[in-house]
Amino acid sequence: MGDRGTAGRDVPRPYATHDAVVVIPGIMGSVLVDRRTEKKVWGDGPVVASWFTGAALRRLRLDADELEGRYGRIVPESLLRYAAWFPGFRGIERYRELLRGVHSAVADPHAVREFPYDWRLPVAHNARLLARDALGHLERWRASGAHDRARRRHPVQPQEPAKLVFVAHSMGGLLVRHLALDPAIRPFIRTCVTLGTPFYGTPKAAVLLNSGRGVPLLPAKRPASAIHRRDPDDGLRALAAGLPGVYDLLPAYRCLDDGGAGRRLTSADVVGLGGDRDQAEAWAERQVTDRTDLPDHQLLMGTAQRTAQSMRVDDGVVTPLFVSLRGTDEVPRREDERGDGTVPGFSAEVPGVRPAARLFQSHSGLGMADVVVRQVARILRDGDIGTIGPPMGTEAGQAGLDTPDGAVLPGETWTAVVTGAEDRPDAFCTVESVGARRRWADTFRIERRDGERHAPVTLDRPGLYRVTFQPPEGAPISQLVLAADPVNDD
Repeated sequence: MGDRGTAGRDVPRPYATHDAVVVIPGIMGSVLVDRRTEKKVWGDGPVVASWFTGAALRRLRLDADELEGRYGRIVPESLLRYAAWFPGFRGIERYRELLRGVHSAVADPHAVREFPYDWRLPVAHNARLLARDALGHLERWRASGAHDRARRRHPVQPQEPAKLVFVAHSMGGLLVRHLALDPAIRPFIRTCVTLGTPFYGTPKAAVLLNSGRGVPLLPAKRPASAIHRRDPDDGLRALAAGLPGVYDLLPAYRCLDDGGAGRRLTSADVVGLGGDRDQAEAWAERQVTDRTDLPDHQLLMGTAQRTAQSMRVDDGVVTPLFVSLRGTDEVPRREDERGDGTVPGFSAEVPGVRPAARLFQSHSGLGMADVVVRQVARILRDGDIGTIGPPMGTEAGQAGLDTPDGAVLPGETWTAVVTGAEDRPDAFCTVESVGARRRWADTFRIERRDGERHAPVTLDRPGLYRVTFQPPEGAPISQLVLAADPVNDD
């Protein structure tokens, strides 16, 4: 069967799972191809600033047929092969490391199925495609000789045929939740592993719909000049306003600060902040109210990162707020509950489900960090959450990394803000180029300023960069940052 990755070389082969594993990426985690032109419209190599011109954004918009529910113009090709960057959602890491970890824990490579999907479309539509694809994968795997040999070799379930195991990052977990609502498919599922899934949405989706209405997309804490936009980003807002997948990420909890304890978004609110009326009404109708538990749900989530948790709307302009809205109108409370930088911690949790791990990781890092990959591989091999150990990420020693959400100007200094380096005067951040022909890397010292720890960073050339902070204890934390000259939106 060959070498299946470093993560599983020390594990006896009989302990590899004989189940059929399906890996599902998050939003923007699938390469998309226009069937008519056979050209990639998303994910064609490392993203550079020129991708965000008006013409490139228009290629991703839904056309007249797609708006009527006639899909098929865009075809998902594969999981993302290169790290990418999208305004408002920061970076999107590739899934190579996660796939390598999954392969290290299965009995045969053919037991693994990647499920790319058109993330522009409604979650419910993609969930139906996932159900059909996953059941087909399970049937083919069960019919293979490799499955029979692996089943007989399994130390715990030698007589039981394979079932489905879903490993889903971000939006991918929403697909699995919709799929699991079907009682006909639940008996075929053994385990669902979710990584940073926004079960109750994220304010970043609302900010994306509102882009161009005022403040930049979740600006960096300092300096504000690190975010540059030549004009209000109507091209981006027009794209977001027409994508059902973006609406499916809108917060489904009390997120709108009205001066009291807050309230939920309505379809009218969504229209007011920049959404399309038809899309907003369709979103309100398809919201999932059934919170049926996922079978053997193994939940991994990021924590300790600065995360927008609520928002305020003034004259149609959204201001993201980094606190949750709690209490009552008479006794309102504002609490910073943090998250993974994109998904608030409480949105990634499910009532009654004990997280398998709370990790000091960014949202994109949950799809590729070594500590996450090893956790996923252990879940696949062991199958019992009790064998993994206590949840990680207690309050003591928590570590975080905060970088700009928007593009930074080449040659201009900006700062990465870290927590968890207070006792390390020699701490630093590493910055390296991503996908460049000539690799570039440097280190930047962390210094105290205004009661916080900052790493001043200057990137001389345009490109995509990975910023990494290694806390004194625990796994490294990384974020992607785009350095780009202002582009023409024509």
